[in-house]
Amino acid sequence: MSGAAIANVQACWPDPAPDWVIALAKECDRTSQKVAGTRIGYSAGTVNAVLKASYKGDLKAVEQAVRGALLAETVLCPVVGDLAKDQCLRNQRLPFAPHNPVRIALYRACRTSCPHAREHAKKESNAHAE
Repeated sequence: MSGAAIANVQACWPDPAPDWVIALAKECDRTSQKVAGTRIGYSAGTVNAVLKASYKGDLKAVEQAVRGALLAETVLCPVVGDLAKDQCLRNQRLPFAPHNPVRIALYRACRTSCPHAREHAKKESNAHAE
């Protein structure tokens, strides 16, 4: 492995770095941080911070985006079936759209019963903390 992004990961992450971080670094070395960021739905600045192990945001969400976009991992969506993990995250961020029955079903499932929903996971986590 070589390249500036891989070098950042090797210098900043404990050895061994997670597989998804290595995949992100490889994509950055192959293209650029901007292109890799666009591909996973995040900014180049976020990508840079992740590579340097200094990202202060929701690292789990970035991981899921990388796993979906770069590692072709999927989840079983209760509405549409097999769905790339990054697309699952994108669907969760979409606003309500009353003109599309699939989007209505996704909006409802993503906010109530889907086990992959970040909001649902937050509610479960808060309930266990109380």
